[in-house]
Amino acid sequence: MSQRKLSLLMILCSLVGGVIGFVVGEVILSQLSTELPQWLLMGLYFGQYALFVGVMCLVAEMISPRLNGHGWKQRYVGASWKMLVPSTLVMVGVAAMLLQLLYGFSYQRASSTDNIVMLLDTSDSMKVSDPNNQLFQAASDVVRKMDNDMQIAVITFNDRTEVLQPLVQLSDQNVKDTVIAKLQNHPGPSGGTQIEKALQTALEQLQAAQQLNPSSTVVLMSDGYSNVDLQKAMEPYKQANMHIHTVGMSQVDADGTYLLKRIAEETGGTYFNVDHAEELSGIFGQIYDMSRQDRNLVSERTGATSDSTFFAIIRVVGMLIIGGLLGLALGLIFDNRHLAKSFTIGGAVAGLLAGLLLESALTSTDWLDTTIRLLACALMAVVMTLFTVFIPASTSGGQISFKSRIGLGKRSSERMLESGNRTSKRFDS
Repeated sequence: MSQRKLSLLMILCSLVGGVIGFVVGEVILSQLSTELPQWLLMGLYFGQYALFVGVMCLVAEMISPRLNGHGWKQRYVGASWKMLVPSTLVMVGVAAMLLQLLYGFSYQRASSTDNIVMLLDTSDSMKVSDPNNQLFQAASDVVRKMDNDMQIAVITFNDRTEVLQPLVQLSDQNVKDTVIAKLQNHPGPSGGTQIEKALQTALEQLQAAQQLNPSSTVVLMSDGYSNVDLQKAMEPYKQANMHIHTVGMSQVDADGTYLLKRIAEETGGTYFNVDHAEELSGIFGQIYDMSRQDRNLVSERTGATSDSTFFAIIRVVGMLIIGGLLGLALGLIFDNRHLAKSFTIGGAVAGLLAGLLLESALTSTDWLDTTIRLLACALMAVVMTLFTVFIPASTSGGQISFKSRIGLGKRSSERMLESGNRTSKRFDS
């Protein structure tokens, strides 16, 4: 007989498993995001999340078999443990990989290539901040690694600005060598610092090339401070939905640091602090990787597709599928078709809610995005296990374990063989 049931212990344990999966997932994102392709990263993220939720739900039912019954606990726990990894880590992980490939795929070629405008401080204070000229070496290094479809412009600034390299596509090695030669032969540091002039010059470069759009990124590096009318300077970039990433040396005073952080925050960019000039190459490389990073299901979507309804739908539907498969995985673990139905529907609803939360609330603020992912992971775990209240489950008739299937198969074969022998004897007689 089917009936609606509620296991508070499973809800609690599922929540604990979801939080553990979230913590491990955040470690994966922070440590491997630049090492692994996005499809593999998302496969690991959701695969291990499903594994931890499955483990904790299985533990909860072993402690108090309220949903699956004491018969399951006595006879089929071993089979459930055997199904744990294939049903969660493998099934959900592979599905997440495929969904990430779908989400990250470029369905149409953008009308313009990606653009980076580098604003490099050459004020007199850089003689102290960067005595070995690491800034321009770092810029040269990142130009070497850029893809051929990239466009780059380089602007130096002190108390005036100079367009060292107008916006140009790095179509082949000869073009890259030309840009690198200009970087390595730049004039030495001198003069003061005028950041607002540099931002205006970058704006003019992009407007002249008709590239003032989300596919363009500005990288501003400075070790000084200047008066900037932020509202006036930032408004064109904000209207174009462009990011400005800022890099500051540790010697920058408090006002300078605050200014660079504000510029990044106003445009959804990231501020990087540099303790030693030797770190600049790694920072510039990281910024370049960010600008070229593929979309993934649990991070903010930036660039030309940031406001895309098409990709918003793919993300939400993808999370719905992942949630549904997580519920199905629990049904396979417990080998109960009634629970499988309940958890699958609940998981799909939970995935839908988590997808809507991710799509509507993710930003470029690290701590806020981390909080949103935590809420999404907790939401998926709790809502899924709550659905046994709405969809009836049964501890009899619904459960046919793998062992019992094997046993039934053997008994059926034996009966058929025995019947055949009796028939053969009658014909012989």
